[in-house]
Amino acid sequence: MKNNYLLSIITIVYNGQKFIEQTINSVIYQKNINIEYIIIDGGSEDGTMEIINKASSKIDLIISEKDKGIYDAINKGILNANGKYIGLIHCGDFFKKNSLIHLCEKLKILNSDVVYSNIFII
Repeated sequence: MKNNYLLSIITIVYNGQKFIEQTINSVIYQKNINIEYIIIDGGSEDGTMEIINKASSKIDLIISEKDKGIYDAINKGILNANGKYIGLIHCGDFFKKNSLIHLCEKLKILNSDVVYSNIFII
């Protein structure tokens, strides 16, 4: 069963050609969840945008332009997000299979404004 609210996931990247595909796939292959996926690229020059564009049909918004750094990029993503909840996943990070559906189940129970969880460092 799909969650009944929108979850906005934002990825920020700059010259992340080596890792961006894994990050994108970990978001777009989540099942049974309403996701708005936003990628903010800081004007990459290494082939990152070619990889992002291959998946563009599954990405709701792509912005690629020079910015003032990581926090400017995050704020740009947040300003464009429409979801009830907003999640950040940076280039090189990834979600485990079905992790977002488990998160949404907890969000329904908790009805919280802010949620955080453990991370695994590999």
